[in-house]
Amino acid sequence: MAVLALAGPAHADADLYAGLNLRADSGAHPFRAMIGVDTGPFDLSFTLDPEVVFDGQFDADLLTVTRLTDRGWGFLLGWRTTAIGILGGRQLQEKPLVGIVAPLPQLGDLPIRARWGFEAATVIVKHGGGLPTSWISFSQGRDFVDLINFGMFVTVEFGSASR
Repeated sequence: MAVLALAGPAHADADLYAGLNLRADSGAHPFRAMIGVDTGPFDLSFTLDPEVVFDGQFDADLLTVTRLTDRGWGFLLGWRTTAIGILGGRQLQEKPLVGIVAPLPQLGDLPIRARWGFEAATVIVKHGGGLPTSWISFSQGRDFVDLINFGMFVTVEFGSASR
């Protein structure tokens, strides 16, 4: 997935980070762990859901953020796979993500950064678990309105990208 960087400070090296993705929506668990690499104009992260051990539901995100401004505002593109335990096994839901990300105030000189984000996730296909594969439909409003989820999140990231 290639994304054109429109603006942002140039970095000679990639910066690694790890952190938490804290969510305020019902589309994914509220607490998730993440790792990523920030090259300056382009940021790639992978988010995993540790709460799978409690309820069997699992989310994994692959996210890209392209910086649009020198201050750190960015355009988010990504993919979320959700696995939900059902009687016939596990049903997978595949969701493309689109959104915006903005930096929150820096916490002193600590190697920590926080970012706020807003996203739209749309279930485009459900498959597995012994059920037939179903794709998003536009034949009736009710067919697709339940499959679009808007969410807000805050990330708290630790590492060299945070300075």
